[in-house]
Amino acid sequence: VLPIAFLLDAVRIGCDAWSTRLLLGERGRAIPWLVLFGGHVVGHGVMNVFPAGRSASEATKAALFHRHLGAAEALAMGASNQANTLFSSAVFSLACAAAAAIAMPDATLVTAIVVHFVVLFVSGVGMRLAATNRAVEAFFANRFPRVGAHLTRFAERSRETPIVAWGPVSAMVLGRLAQTIEYGLLAYAVGISMGPLEALAVQGVNLVAAAVGVLMPGQLGSSEAVFALAADALHTDEASAMTIALAAHLCALAWAVIGLVVLFAWRGRVTSSTTSEPVA
Repeated sequence: VLPIAFLLDAVRIGCDAWSTRLLLGERGRAIPWLVLFGGHVVGHGVMNVFPAGRSASEATKAALFHRHLGAAEALAMGASNQANTLFSSAVFSLACAAAAAIAMPDATLVTAIVVHFVVLFVSGVGMRLAATNRAVEAFFANRFPRVGAHLTRFAERSRETPIVAWGPVSAMVLGRLAQTIEYGLLAYAVGISMGPLEALAVQGVNLVAAAVGVLMPGQLGSSEAVFALAADALHTDEASAMTIALAAHLCALAWAVIGLVVLFAWRGRVTSSTTSEPVA
């Protein structure tokens, strides 16, 4: 099952890359597809090992793509992607909560997933309002005049997309669907009876675990703990529930290694192109 789970992670990375291309619109054409996907492989690896993984991932992608987009534009991309991730996870949480209520009726689990939806959606809206609001832009530009022009360009680029950009968010929702299939397969592999509703319920546990362990590097330990606590709701024992999280970590760490290799190749390519430029 692990090779299939590994490939489903690749599908999720591709969906995230597609979401970024949709978000950037015409600017996205400045980034070749292979470069865009490679940057998301690096970002995915960073997300799997760093605390506050998604934020670290978006910062990494902004650093990798700024040569193609410009610094302010790359930062606006990263901030919008972060908000879109929150929106997509929130939308998917509703499906997970409904499935859990039907297939695994446990009040604690369903409540946790619903709370997860509310927190993520409100956080996403807050991020987008802060990035696009002119009063917020003026506040920071006046207090940090040396970077005022960059802040203005960042805000202008952020305002080019609606508060909720449903195209990019939908691409990320497809990525969450691939992840749901992955976790359903892992749960089936450890002996849990699985169907579409049960797989969504397991994904709901995973989403809650990711939120609870957001400051833990790669959610190591925290996701196992949340799955263990949800063992009764999943109709299994603690060992089997924890094994789902451990197996997912194996795939995540494999992608972290691949991301590191891609990053070294990326740095070598950038260094080579820089040293080959003619000196004026």
